[in-house]
Amino acid sequence: MITVVSYTIYHSPNAYLGSILAERVLAALPATIERRPISIPKSRGVKIADLVGSKETAVKGSYHREDVVRWARKYDIELKLLPLGVFEERAARWQQSPYAREELPARAYYAAIGSGREARLDRALFRAAWVDQRDVNEEVVVREAAVSAGLDPDELLARALRDDNKRAVDDALAAFDRDGCPGVPTWVVDGERFWGKDRVDWLAEKVRALLTASA
Repeated sequence: MITVVSYTIYHSPNAYLGSILAERVLAALPATIERRPISIPKSRGVKIADLVGSKETAVKGSYHREDVVRWARKYDIELKLLPLGVFEERAARWQQSPYAREELPARAYYAAIGSGREARLDRALFRAAWVDQRDVNEEVVVREAAVSAGLDPDELLARALRDDNKRAVDDALAAFDRDGCPGVPTWVVDGERFWGKDRVDWLAEKVRALLTASA
């Protein structure tokens, strides 16, 4: 079985689309996806571009919105973009939160590992962000995603707030940095990086090549 490490963040439409596409192309292969949702510490900005030391101009941002809509349409993936200005309003609230951006949903995901429902929770959190247009940094949204995944929300949130799940989030970001990820989604398999929703076919080719080599 080939392990594919998947770095994502829930408020990224590219990570949302890429996660769905990767699941589709890897479904027929003996490969397992090890999800590693990350969060962005306040000291490192708000956006993924900030996190990796780059900047997103207004022109790039407007193109990005057009592009993700095209991808969603092409691959028949439900997607509803946030109205302009909503992200900035949320970002201001995140700065007042005791948690880093995406920390609470990521902690909830790591708390769900071993339940057999962690993949459902991952999908539910992405759906909350990109179909229901909800802010997954809010506890009520994480609770609703837990219920949708068949998990007890009180129990899940209690586990999520334990120190071990905070360490899991920190470890995921440290691994993201150590693996030299240029953004999300990034998949790493056998030490090779594949960045972006447009690289899932190349990811699948790499997995097939590893399987052939080990046969």
